[in-house]
Amino acid sequence: MDEKKTVRAVAIDYKAVLHGPGRAHEGIAELLRWLDQRDVAWVLLTNDPMDAKSALAAAGLPEPALHLCRDDIPDKAKRGNKAWLEAVADRLGLRMNQLILIGTSQFDWYTGIHAGVVHIHARWASRLGAKITSLMSDEPSDVIELLKYFLLHEPRWAFRLDDEDRAFAIRSMLPFNARFPRGGGRTFTIKDIFTYENTVKVGDEDARDVLMLHLLCAAYLDGALPGQSFFCVYPSSTPAKGNPQLAGFLDRAKNMTGSSYKEDLLERVVQAPDTSLERYKRSVGQSTGRDISIAAQARTVRVNPAYKKKIIGKTVIVFDDFTTEGKSLEWARNLLSEAGAARVIALTIGKYPSRHTVYQLRPGVTIDPFTTNDIPLTHFQTTTGPGGAEEGPSAVLTTAMEHFAAAAEGAVEPQAPEAAPDRMAHPAPRPVPAGTRSPMTAYKIARQRHLADMLTHLQQHAYPLVWRGEYLVPTGETTTTALWWIALPGQVEQWYDTSEAERLVSGICLAVGIIWEPVAAPGGATQLAEALARMEQRRQA
Repeated sequence: MDEKKTVRAVAIDYKAVLHGPGRAHEGIAELLRWLDQRDVAWVLLTNDPMDAKSALAAAGLPEPALHLCRDDIPDKAKRGNKAWLEAVADRLGLRMNQLILIGTSQFDWYTGIHAGVVHIHARWASRLGAKITSLMSDEPSDVIELLKYFLLHEPRWAFRLDDEDRAFAIRSMLPFNARFPRGGGRTFTIKDIFTYENTVKVGDEDARDVLMLHLLCAAYLDGALPGQSFFCVYPSSTPAKGNPQLAGFLDRAKNMTGSSYKEDLLERVVQAPDTSLERYKRSVGQSTGRDISIAAQARTVRVNPAYKKKIIGKTVIVFDDFTTEGKSLEWARNLLSEAGAARVIALTIGKYPSRHTVYQLRPGVTIDPFTTNDIPLTHFQTTTGPGGAEEGPSAVLTTAMEHFAAAAEGAVEPQAPEAAPDRMAHPAPRPVPAGTRSPMTAYKIARQRHLADMLTHLQQHAYPLVWRGEYLVPTGETTTTALWWIALPGQVEQWYDTSEAERLVSGICLAVGIIWEPVAAPGGATQLAEALARMEQRRQA
């Protein structure tokens, strides 16, 4: 058994590898070579038996470490059954959390969910209409980026606690004052995001999403993100307020390993003192004397009674932004365990250096987890545990932030030749895909209209580019795709697909001080409205 806590194998559906007989998807050869150079196995999954070695060789691709078809799966289980990935892990001598799956269909998504394995939908091979909420990659290079910065590093924590006797674990990612670069000589702290609720962009990425993705990936590699768990956020001191920074990401990330986000699982039903504010007041001699012990949590937080039957036997993963001495996390464990949860895992972004305190109810003391409990501090047995906060993955995350910042800065304007021609009438540097082309006189989806509107605005008011759009039906295909022809100052005209054009435009907007972001897939009116709302929030910030 390979003991490394990193991804050791990538299982790939054959449709994400081969575009047709003897034809590999663009960028897939580079991905497979990159995996081989890092001793990460790749596994080919097909429904029907095939001569994989010959088919891949015809496309100029290497042989996989393992090829499995339905005949190789116990009981010939259909795709969607976890037996596919169990077979991969068994054949390669790996744990399930050392695998990731790259799929092209909803059934691949189900396979990952049922196995508790991270699933990535290959949008370069399938623009799936069904709602898939796993991770998405527009091109194979995105998978390289995900592995390089999130899944090929051993998980490191600022603080960790494993208490098997209480079926409880804590993982805190960073020290509370961790600071990272965001490009242009600027920096940010994790408190800027999770305490002050600022939106921080690092290149084209939301820094919150980068931090949260790292937290989830590290927990996955560490065995602290089991599939089909309940996710919840420990409630803030004000009833019904919630934690928008955590909740906003978890609502999208819940199916990364097939879990469910239950935003109302833990409820604050009575206003409680803000522990951070009270600690600060005490530190400057302005204490209000308000109770901020675990007893204050007991009087104000409960498990939602709607989950009485649903929570029994489940693993519950409780997210919080910061932990100090652990009162909130310990009360969550007491509540959830009493409600019937089999295991409780607490994941936090930051850790203050105070020592963690273990709180257990004294013998004979009982609580009702589905209501608030007016019990004094003396009803708890306390044990002082480990303290401090190490650096965690600060160095790895610094490298990732520098990469995202540099990628956006580098995309702003490619190096121009000294003498620019009067007209950009040169042929494109790369061959145009074969197929039937037509002018883009009307936009088929809101995503394309949003991109075209900004290209026109840049052209007329901010940046001297030249652009036009076409629709292409590739030879042998029935699905229409968009081609964006763009010429930057001093550059020949070049075609871009929609994702490439969006990255280019995002970089230009960043350089000229325009707030703009692309519309997320599938790119309809709803996604456009969400993007416009986020842009307006950033303008007002």
